[in-house]
Amino acid sequence: MARLAKWSTLGIGLVAAALLAGCSGGGSDASSSSASDAASSSAATGGGDIETMTWAVPSPVMSMDSAVDPNLPSIRTQSTAFDRVLAQDNEGNIVPSVTSFETPDPQTIVLTLRDDVKFWDGTPLTAEDVAYSINRHVGPDSTSLQAQFFGTVESVEVTDPKTVTVKLLAPDPAMPTKLAVFAFVRQQAYDEAAGEAAGGPEKPGMGTGPYSIVSYSSADGVVFARNDAYWGGVPKAKEIKVVTIEDPETARLAMSSGEINGFFDVPLIATRQWDELDNATMSYVNGGYMDYLAMDTSRAPFDDVNARLAIAHLLDRAALAQPLFNGRAVAATSLVPEVQMTTTFGSEAGAVTAAFAPIPEFSIEKAKEALAKSATPDGFALDLAVDTTQPWMSPLAQNLAEAAKQIGITITVKPVSAADWGAGLFDPAASPLQLVSLAAPTTWAGELPPVMVGEAAPFNIAKYATPEANELAGAIAVATTSAELKEPLIALMSDVNTNVPYVSLFNEQVAVAIGNTLVWDGGYSYFAPGQVWPMNISGAQ
Repeated sequence: MARLAKWSTLGIGLVAAALLAGCSGGGSDASSSSASDAASSSAATGGGDIETMTWAVPSPVMSMDSAVDPNLPSIRTQSTAFDRVLAQDNEGNIVPSVTSFETPDPQTIVLTLRDDVKFWDGTPLTAEDVAYSINRHVGPDSTSLQAQFFGTVESVEVTDPKTVTVKLLAPDPAMPTKLAVFAFVRQQAYDEAAGEAAGGPEKPGMGTGPYSIVSYSSADGVVFARNDAYWGGVPKAKEIKVVTIEDPETARLAMSSGEINGFFDVPLIATRQWDELDNATMSYVNGGYMDYLAMDTSRAPFDDVNARLAIAHLLDRAALAQPLFNGRAVAATSLVPEVQMTTTFGSEAGAVTAAFAPIPEFSIEKAKEALAKSATPDGFALDLAVDTTQPWMSPLAQNLAEAAKQIGITITVKPVSAADWGAGLFDPAASPLQLVSLAAPTTWAGELPPVMVGEAAPFNIAKYATPEANELAGAIAVATTSAELKEPLIALMSDVNTNVPYVSLFNEQVAVAIGNTLVWDGGYSYFAPGQVWPMNISGAQ
């Protein structure tokens, strides 16, 4: 999920991911800051009731329908009200939600409904509602922004009143995770009656989740009321408010004053100030947040590998990780997040990573040499859009622009809104140079490469689809064990690091501020966006 999809591969996002019942489990490593340190969080006893809690997200919720707005802040907000077809636990494993699942063969998923699930209006959840909640993302006529994740689905059919069968065109080890992250359960009759208004302020949706929607607007946020008849138990908070605060310092002041009780996705560049709050605990988790520089290989100047290498050699990733993220990110080694390498390959992860060809090192001289060999030896000029809601982007882009000047390349940095940045990633008229943020929602190292590389990749911003890359991405997409994944992954990551359609920049931690009046039972997890997260929160006692 871009972020846009930090989770819709995010998407977006991100995005997103154990991927299979047979893939290695594991998940995110968590730590808490010294705002009062992990000890203070664990010292507080949870279980208390909460009258009202207010959470802030860093960008507006443009729709309560993930098919319309799959951005991570919106996914977090939608998760308050809407269950998913399946769910994730704190380690990223797939667990039952309103359905359980079986995979009788690699191209079939059988979903079985729970008996006790009802919508907020009291009507029972039906197999038709579950099939609708998946089918709306399927097929060439789908307008869903999540459709890219369901391209391997051949059919979704109700096979009896309690069973839905999903047939796949080819094995897709990620499909259970996609159902757990992207397939929000919505009432078919409500959406059909609402028409184009579905997800909007007047008709936000009818769900089965622990909270119903009292009011919603993109400007004012969302007010949720507790669903005391929730099949998963009664949540502790009577009311939840989700508001938008785009400026991190404004959000910090709101947290300090008690105006908000929590803030998702604190920019890592700002965490030093947040760590000093005396009424909140900062939780940091390692996960699948990844940053890249993409170069469109189908257009000049980046249809020339030497022009791409010139740019790659201008990026001082190791030196920038500390100032851009307060040390809470590391220079990436490939398209694949470190946590996915560890959970997929275990003790072999280091050796597999070491087998990847290295990403080009920072060197002005090598950048000059590469440019001299290119079709544009005198340099070129282009724009680089930066999302103003992701504070690392602008300083990195400015640093790149300054380095580029030294070899005759002009890069004009263009600050844009999150929406415009996301739209630009897919706009053929946009600059061929793009910064990309993705969030991988699984623990499987084969998740992102076939999403980003090859002719079948739905998020191939770099348009990189050589015959060899296509074949390797295809092999990765159908691999179901680490043994099957290892060789094609090494080959494709070495290809990408050598031919640099993407420069893998950073693997970030995730930062969340949690007020000391609350306890996140079990600790905050990277996979929380794939959960009905309010069910994990109670009042401190």
